[in-house]
Amino acid sequence: MTKTINNNNVILIDPDEEAEVVAHLMLKINAFISVRTAELATTLDKTTQSRERKAGRFPKLYRLSNNVRRKAYRINDIKTYLENPSEYGQE
Repeated sequence: MTKTINNNNVILIDPDEEAEVVAHLMLKINAFISVRTAELATTLDKTTQSRERKAGRFPKLYRLSNNVRRKAYRINDIKTYLENPSEYGQE
């Protein structure tokens, strides 16, 4: 159960649990995460991500707008990759 703080009729999430709640919500809505965040999560730099993606061994990168510069991964795709990197894309 998430601890909350009632402040002037506004319910706030306890700061000690905020990161866990945000992570849960991001997974639930399958949020986008940046290439940099994927680097931190997987320890693969963007060059290696690109090489592995082209070989079908890393998740798809999505364009976030018509401007090709801003791209991101779906968090659940990265989660699936992290669960078994050596078998990703070998369905």
